[in-house]
Amino acid sequence: MKSFLAVCVAVITLYASQSWADNFRCPNGNIVSTGDSISTVAAKCDPPASSFRREEPVEAEFTRVDGRTGTRTVYVEVQEWVYNQGSTLLHTLIFRNGILSEVRTGGFVQ
Repeated sequence: MKSFLAVCVAVITLYASQSWADNFRCPNGNIVSTGDSISTVAAKCDPPASSFRREEPVEAEFTRVDGRTGTRTVYVEVQEWVYNQGSTLLHTLIFRNGILSEVRTGGFVQ
C-alpha cells in the first residue's frame, strides 16, 4: 500500500513538473501561472463561464516489496475551466490533481 501511495505522489509531481510556465490574465486583471493550486486560481479569478471534470488514466511504474517492478493504472483528476475574454476568444485552464498544468488559448464563441 505504501508503494502505491508513493507512485501516486510521483505521478502528481511528474505532471506538475512537466507543465509549461504559462500565465493567464483573469478577467478581473489578476495573473495566475501554471503550478498554482486550484484554490489560488479560484481566489484570484472570477468564476469560469463553464467547467468540466473528468479522470485520466496514467500508467505508472512502481517497485514492489519483493524488488520486482510493475505497472499500475492511476487515475488523475482533471478539471477544465473555460473563460471568455473579449466577445469571442476562449481560454481553457487545465488542472491536474488540483494544480494548474496548462493554459490553452484558442477557439471562438459564435
